[in-house]
Amino acid sequence: MKMFEEIKDFGKEYVYEQYTRIVEDFKEYDKITKTKMLEAIYKVYEDSYNIIDICTTRELKFLKMILDYMVNHHDDSSKQMLFSDKYNWERNILRDKFLLYHSFDDDISIPEEIVDKVKEALKNVKRADQKKIDDINEFLVSYCKMQGSALLPTVCQIGSVVTGVKEELLWQHMINNKLFNYYVFIRLQDIEDLKEPMPVAIFNDFFDIADDLDEQRKKQGLAGNINIDSKKFKTMFYNDFDIYNPKIKKFLKELRDLPFYWPSVIKPIRDYAMLNLERDSLKELIKSVPALNNIDLTKFFKTLDDAMDEMPSGALNGCTPNEAKQIKVRELKNRMNKEERYVEQKNACLSKKDVDLFYKIYFALLEFTNEKYKINPHLKLYKQKDINPAEMEDVINKYWENKEFITTEFCLANPYKFNKEELSLTSEFKKGIRRMFIICRYEEEYTALLTEEKVYMIKGLNVNIDEIIPYDELPYTVTTSLIPFKGNLVYDSLFFGTEIKLGGGFEEMIDKEYEQTMKYYHL
Repeated sequence: MKMFEEIKDFGKEYVYEQYTRIVEDFKEYDKITKTKMLEAIYKVYEDSYNIIDICTTRELKFLKMILDYMVNHHDDSSKQMLFSDKYNWERNILRDKFLLYHSFDDDISIPEEIVDKVKEALKNVKRADQKKIDDINEFLVSYCKMQGSALLPTVCQIGSVVTGVKEELLWQHMINNKLFNYYVFIRLQDIEDLKEPMPVAIFNDFFDIADDLDEQRKKQGLAGNINIDSKKFKTMFYNDFDIYNPKIKKFLKELRDLPFYWPSVIKPIRDYAMLNLERDSLKELIKSVPALNNIDLTKFFKTLDDAMDEMPSGALNGCTPNEAKQIKVRELKNRMNKEERYVEQKNACLSKKDVDLFYKIYFALLEFTNEKYKINPHLKLYKQKDINPAEMEDVINKYWENKEFITTEFCLANPYKFNKEELSLTSEFKKGIRRMFIICRYEEEYTALLTEEKVYMIKGLNVNIDEIIPYDELPYTVTTSLIPFKGNLVYDSLFFGTEIKLGGGFEEMIDKEYEQTMKYYHL
């Protein structure tokens, strides 16, 4: 059988969908015919390694079964096996990739145009390597499938933690692997609060609702984290749903028992679940099917609700509605705990005299840094007031990159004629640290900043820090500098970078870390 003879019977929309998934530089819909699309697809398959790259181990094994069936002159027992329900997924996905042709009940074969390339691919495939790639794709694709869309760096970071593969290798895999790109479309997208467009991974089945998903995520998004269950991720890769979930399994059985073409409602159900929309309009859509007009669907709709409560929603950042309820209960409990333990800060900052001295020294160091490295010739810092922090960021970063050298050189040169006490305090800046911290707790006289191994108890400068960041926003992630000053640890009063609001299980983890970690009042 030649696929070029059969392509005339396929809908153009269907062919174009597969063409855009397989061919990297695809043309616009109105500028290409079905035949030209198939030519482009088969040009990709001229390199047999691309056939390996776009298939899972299961697909390659099924292709081998078809070849054996063709060699054995289409014997009935092999045909019965190939058309069994066990291989529904393989048949459907390989048909979509134009790697096989089947007429549902008549016959099944590999198109003549590519049969030699398929044989070559099966000869060259390395089973052990292919299985490792399957494991990677099963997680990465399923994560995108559960989220609908996600920042590519986020997919990469989480994928590295789960698979143990280095981030830079996963990044290259997601850019180049044909199977990943068959399921996931990568595009640059403007992201609110980020300075430049970021690569976003969009699961292809949800591409048409990607903008709606962004809007729903803004409204419904949670600061929670999804459960990483390898079995669930594997079954999500090969199925539309987690078919091992009892409630979803029950729903699918009742759906198949209804007297109509049930696959027609799978996409709307998945879209509603992804967006976590109210389901009344979905139920009206199902009731409008003529074949269901005289059937009482009350029980079925209860089963539908139970199942959809167990389906991941991108609007809920990959959580299911049931998981979202649990997160909200936990967040309420955390808020109540915060209110109970919150102590309004008193004397948690320096005196005005000490603040003036701190700024005199710090801005002198920054002025010295700016002049030495010629960072911003128009910026004056020493003894200045009301300076825009954004203008200082490059100077501050340069100082902290070279703090020991700059501080030592400053003290030797003493350009602003500091007295002995001021020089001694200036020298202490060499011990300072600049990095990301988590503001985790307010005490009456101190603010607690958490790192992986320590809790630093610091003072504010002009005001107590709980006047800047309200207690109910903790834990709060910031980048700042900690500096020893007159027997205390202080921060430089400046927070830079993207501030990340943490929530859900992170809060409980951070509270536990605070209670168990040594407190440091000095560097």
